Amino acid sequence: MRGFVLALGLSLAPLCAALADEAPVATNSDFEKTERLETLRYRHMWIAFGAAWLIVCGFAFRTWRHAQQTESELEALKRRLNELESKHG
Repeated sequence: MRGFVLALGLSLAPLCAALADEAPVATNSDFEKTERLETLRYRHMWIAFGAAWLIVCGFAFRTWRHAQQTESELEALKRRLNELESKHG
């Protein structure tokens, strides 16, 4: 879980840095101000969607990995049970 959180943080760090580096532009026109806010809003929307997809894909990968691990443990238990049954008849 720590690795997933670290990967998520590292993948979002450049996006956050790009947003932080943008200096606000002083404009007198309401149209330009509104256009800039809409652009910023859409940028935040894409970052939020990207983060949501990273979380969903990370959860799916983690669940798949745990399922594989559980399956291998189950196979090992089956083999051990067969060995014990063959020894004791």
